[in-house]
Amino acid sequence: MRKSSWVLSLYALGASCAPAHRAVPEVQEGLTPQRRVARIVREYPHSTEAFTQGLVFHQGRLYESTGHQGTLRQLSFDKAEPVWLEPLGNIFTEGLASDGERLYQLTWTEGLLYTWRGDPPKRERTTRYAGDGWGLCYWEGKLVRSDGSSTLTFHAPEDFRPLGTVEVTLQGQPMDQLNELECANGVIYANVWHSSEVLEIDPNTGHVVAVIDASELTRNVAPQLRSTEAVLNGIAVEPGTGRMFMTGKLWPKLFEVRLEPAN
Repeated sequence: MRKSSWVLSLYALGASCAPAHRAVPEVQEGLTPQRRVARIVREYPHSTEAFTQGLVFHQGRLYESTGHQGTLRQLSFDKAEPVWLEPLGNIFTEGLASDGERLYQLTWTEGLLYTWRGDPPKRERTTRYAGDGWGLCYWEGKLVRSDGSSTLTFHAPEDFRPLGTVEVTLQGQPMDQLNELECANGVIYANVWHSSEVLEIDPNTGHVVAVIDASELTRNVAPQLRSTEAVLNGIAVEPGTGRMFMTGKLWPKLFEVRLEPAN
């Protein structure tokens, strides 16, 4: 599905301690970002047929966008089968975001944004846009889109017109392969495709302020995976509680995680 995999190792970065939830610190470009680890708090079942591309809480429920034979689905914490599912045929759907009233769902190369509203969600409109769609999240009245490059693009929710861009850099180096996004806790969390790292990005500057090692999750499910594309992808933070959840494409588990400073 993607271009070349992300090859820059992040394990050589220096360690620094900070609380898991905080305001974005003042970061000067070139300084070493903080390092965190994602620790498993609890495990939930997840469908091994779900090629997870987007994960988000919306009106108290957890929704997922899946690729290949695209779907929008509401997840259950009790069983792998979704509570509700809308099939989208041969459309390769990707990132998913919520503004509290509507759900917004990207497509990979079709250049279509689906806007959903209601309970269960009904498709309200389809909007065309230029470029690839990978990840999507909602930040301060704007939709933030990744496209596999080091650039994040900000869009107006009502018509998806571009409002600006920011380049994501780690110690001055552009960071591409940014996949699923989650806007929460004052940062943009971004999965890095084909890796077990999640970046914390300052949405104002694009600077990577922290790197999260989520390899504990990938080690947990590795014996059950049957595809090289079954990689970490899917981040959702529950409004109100701050609980964080992560999963992956074709993974048998959805994890509640806690972020801790790396030793």
